Formats: sequence, C-alpha cells, structure tokens
Amino acid sequence: MTLGDSDDELNGTDAEEKSFESDHDSGFYSAYELKEVLGRGLASTVRRCVEKGSGKTFAAKIVDVSTERQSEKEAERLLQETLSEVKLLKLLSAHPSIITLHDFHQTPTFLFAVFEMAPKGELFEVLNKSVTVGEKKCRRYMKQLFDAVDFMHDRNIVHRDLKLENILCIDDERIVISDFGFATELFPGQRLRELFGTPGYLAPETLRCQMFEGSEGYGLEVDDWALGVIMYTLLAGYAPFYHRRQLMMMRYIQEGKYEFRRGEWDQISEDAMDLKNLTT
Repeated sequence: MTLGDSDDELNGTDAEEKSFESDHDSGFYSAYELKEVLGRGLASTVRRCVEKGSGKTFAAKIVDVSTERQSEKEAERLLQETLSEVKLLKLLSAHPSIITLHDFHQTPTFLFAVFEMAPKGELFEVLNKSVTVGEKKCRRYMKQLFDAVDFMHDRNIVHRDLKLENILCIDDERIVISDFGFATELFPGQRLRELFGTPGYLAPETLRCQMFEGSEGYGLEVDDWALGVIMYTLLAGYAPFYHRRQLMMMRYIQEGKYEFRRGEWDQISEDAMDLKNLTT
C-alpha cells in the first residue's frame, strides 16, 4: 500500500468505481467514501477512503472475486486467500507493529478490507531513498519486527513473505508488518512444504522442500531467516544473497553464502553483525 494521489489516477477509476458500486454493497458504501488510488495488484486495488461517521482516513483493499475477468479457480483462490488473511489479522491486529484491520465487507463479487493508513509508504521505498538506514534506526525497526514476529509465532502463525515491501511506515518511527496473504496457522507439530515467499528472502528449509522429496518441511523458523535478510539489507543497502541468476541465488541461500564487504560494513558494530549471524 503506497501513496499515489495524482488526478489521472483518480479520474481513471470512474469505470472501476461504477463496477464496485454495481455490486450493491450497501454496507461499505454507506460507511465509506472512496478517494484516490494508492496502489494496484492483478486482482485488487488499494484506495484511500474516508469513514463517513468519523471523518477518519483509511486504506481500502478492494479484491475482485468475480469470474468476469478471471477463471472460477482463480476467483476462488483469491476469495479463500483474502478470507484467511482477514481471519488471521483479527487475531493479530492488536499488536502495534502489525497492520490494523479496521473493517471488512464481503459481497458476491468484491471484498473490501479496510486498513489503517501508512502515509510514509513501504520500508523498501525508504531504503531506496537513503540506501541504508543507519545502525540506530535499524535497531528501532528490528525491535518492532522481532516483537511482532514473536507475537505471531506465540499464536503459531507464520507469515511466509516477510520482506521490505511488506513492511509499511506509519510515521518516521513506527512500522507495521502487512500482507498476510501467504500467512497460515500451524497445528502442533505441523510442517509445511508449499513454496510461498519471495526468492531473495526464502529460507533454506523452504528451498529444500522443492528439491528433495524426503525433506522434513519448514515451520515458524522461515520468518526468522527473513528477518535476518531484512536486517542485513537495512544495514548494508543491498541483499545478502543477491545474484542476477536466480539459480545461483538459490545456491547461495542453501549454502548460507554471504559476506560482510569492506566499506559498507566497516562502520557497523560487531554486536550488530553477531545478531545478524544469529538470525541466519
């Protein structure tokens, strides 16, 4: 969810809004007024909205689950994925470092998930502007992330797609984990085998599931690995396992092959590098 309030974006959504309103969702449209587009996905749109009763501003993620522009199978997948995300966020939104789900409306063709606004955008964008964030700010960010992930794991919920793009900045100090579409709740002793996540953040356990039939699977620990990748990237300004050839990147991850290059890491304390080692 990122800000983008150009007039072109607002004017370009007239047909889209008519499509939403034709869904006869009296609940959502009686409670909220839609504003400009903040972001788009393949089957979803995020728009700023104003709650009529309070005047407060939120971000509405509108998911198309109709079969008009997609297959029945894809529509069902999106429906179940979004309903699962909403269910998990109802369990997790109490934590200050997890995105707050304010409201939810469902119709036969659209789902409306209303979230708190993140005016500062993605942490990925912040890093792009500054290259690195510095050790002091990195410490503040990582404390929030560790606390939030501990909160999830205490409830046996694994995110499976922690990355800079899925961390939103509410202001200059507070960040929140978002996008729980790949998250799932584990049963006691359960191990997962499905391939979910983003290549540069995947844990070795996840990759082994795809390479070896007898692999024992993975669990909550894959989020801890991703936190290590995030921390490394915040401090260095580049990812630990990047390679332009994805196969080589996967090999680096499997081998845990990364380095602290001279220059970028000369000013980083030994304590920070030790913590980074612990998380990977």
